Amino acid sequence: MIEKLDRSKHMPFEPEKWKEFNDMTRAHRYDTYMDWCGGIDYEKLIEIRDGNRVYAQTDNFDMQNLKNEDNLYKKLKGYICMCRRYLEYQGYPKPDFITEEFLQKNMSDFRQLLKENMDEILTNLSMTKWLYSIIICFIDLGTEEEKTKCKLLVSLMQLNRINLDRSRTFYSEDEVTQQADKDFLVNNIVSLKDKSFEKVVSVLMNNDMVKVLRRF
Repeated sequence: MIEKLDRSKHMPFEPEKWKEFNDMTRAHRYDTYMDWCGGIDYEKLIEIRDGNRVYAQTDNFDMQNLKNEDNLYKKLKGYICMCRRYLEYQGYPKPDFITEEFLQKNMSDFRQLLKENMDEILTNLSMTKWLYSIIICFIDLGTEEEKTKCKLLVSLMQLNRINLDRSRTFYSEDEVTQQADKDFLVNNIVSLKDKSFEKVVSVLMNNDMVKVLRRF
């Protein structure tokens, strides 16, 4: 049974202990710690509004003073949550203090943090979803150059995952991704009268990420 995460209880940050673990166990500890740091708390339902579930947002960082947090991972999760709240992710209202000026100042700090800690981030978060969460922040709110480069980066990272000896690398166990894959095939391929290779490929090429790759 998977233990539910309780953000109201302290979770110790123990990097010296965790580095002795194997890659899978260490990745799980960092993944859990990043989750504990803050965000939407799906264990705390506040209300059902207009048919939608509204959950509490519980943070173990101070979003207004992220540069002063005591470890890298609180800072990273804080910047990720800042971007999501600025964009009113999942319909949650943007906090008043997240102004355009606040956002740009913190995005600048976020960039510097990544430059200074890239090796550690890649070592400890590359087996978690948080590496992609960081990149998505710059696809959403970076400069135009950053948006394009990050789209290219995630496209190439996905291609790099493919192992022709392991068909499992082509497949996601995420239910939302599974549904999106099915919807795309049914809506765009099944309806084709001409299912020649050329026609199918032309449909697959009409994708924003493919266009980024072609442009480069």
